[in-house]
Amino acid sequence: MFSLMEILEVLNSCNNNFCSDYSYSIVPTVLLPLAFLSTGITVVATFIAGLFGVKLKAEGPKKLLEVLLKPKVLISAMIFNLLIYGGMEAYQYIKHGPVPLFIQDTFNSDITYKKDPINVDPENFIWQQVVPEGIFASGTVVDGELFVGSKEGNLFVLDIETGAIKNKIFFGKFLSPTPVYFKGFLYFGEGLHASHHMRVYKFDPKTKKVVGSFKTKGHTEILPVIHTIEGKDYLFQTAGGDGLYAIDPETMKEIWHFEGGHMDAFVLLKDNAVYVASGVPEEDLGKARPFAYKIDAKSGKQIWREELPLSSWYGPVATSENICFIQGELHVKSELGGLVCFNSLGGRISSVEIDSPVIGKPLVFDDIVVFNDFDGRVYAWNSVTSELKWKYESRKKKLGYNYSSMKYDGEKLIFIDRLGKISYLDINDGSLIKSRLFSEGEKPENIFADTLILDKGHIVFGMKGSIKYFKN
Repeated sequence: MFSLMEILEVLNSCNNNFCSDYSYSIVPTVLLPLAFLSTGITVVATFIAGLFGVKLKAEGPKKLLEVLLKPKVLISAMIFNLLIYGGMEAYQYIKHGPVPLFIQDTFNSDITYKKDPINVDPENFIWQQVVPEGIFASGTVVDGELFVGSKEGNLFVLDIETGAIKNKIFFGKFLSPTPVYFKGFLYFGEGLHASHHMRVYKFDPKTKKVVGSFKTKGHTEILPVIHTIEGKDYLFQTAGGDGLYAIDPETMKEIWHFEGGHMDAFVLLKDNAVYVASGVPEEDLGKARPFAYKIDAKSGKQIWREELPLSSWYGPVATSENICFIQGELHVKSELGGLVCFNSLGGRISSVEIDSPVIGKPLVFDDIVVFNDFDGRVYAWNSVTSELKWKYESRKKKLGYNYSSMKYDGEKLIFIDRLGKISYLDINDGSLIKSRLFSEGEKPENIFADTLILDKGHIVFGMKGSIKYFKN
């Protein structure tokens, strides 16, 4: 078989007119890849030989190509490439999978982690602290201790009075949800969108040990919701593409499993029914649609299903009569969002549309729903009349990736945008009472976690590990 260089050499040996010994014809395009491969091998082989002072014969590269194209060599190369591909896939599978429990136990043989709080401004702060890892979700206080998870997969325990760190417990995966306290135990999940087979943990805050867990096939990145129905306890946990689980929080065994699309939102319980919605992740665009569901809480059977105009990535809320679902796409660039409300029978009652995806947990005051969007703005909307009562913008420029929900401390709304501007708003008209910055400097610390409201003040968590307990 001629190499491309040999073909060019033959053509160049002809005079400027026509070659008398050869006739021209069109070369089939199927030969071009082989010709290019031959050229590449010639260049590489010549270069390597030149490093050792060896001059290849003209037939050398051609012989090498003939060897490489032998069936045994091609099959061996194919098997080798499959092994490399399989190894890479196995690495990704293990990387995004759960940490074995025995490894967690080994790391947690000593959970002591002492760190004093940093100096504080007593006029504005109760205390300040910094952990060495980012915090994505709010913490929970139990018996004078603050439990908060990190994106690096550790659960930190702080003294709520002083801010001193007491313990660090290893889980190994992004502790993305806020722990939920129920009957003496903390319950929380782990993981992100790419994670699989993530667990829901049952954690004893006194002994600082995991006492039970439930493994899903998806990720458990949102907080669980626990309710007692007719004397029986139910833990409801969404698990991404694995749908929704009802789990016995005592035994951590499955009660029922509902598959209704990709579910990252927490559920709402009302009148012994579970309301939950689905979203469409990037890999399912064009193949799936988002839906709102009403499910029997005891049996897991679907009562009704209604299609939503957009994905719903956070849990629904209940007004006096209706159930309202937030709307907005997060896996694709979008400038559309809002809320849509249904009655208990699945009838669409009202909706509102804004120019940004809605994210976070709305607050409800009778029929007024207060919610915030992806770009750092807050709205108050009447779910009965569909009137938009007021709107507050934390900044003139859209921020994007604003995940923190606004909170209410009984007197005022507290809203934090992604860049750490803390706004205190009048609930009636959205007017700004005062504002402050979480951190100073050219590169502010991102805030994604919800604010933790306590009697003495409120705690804000940063993605660089800062924890600040502000006075009321």
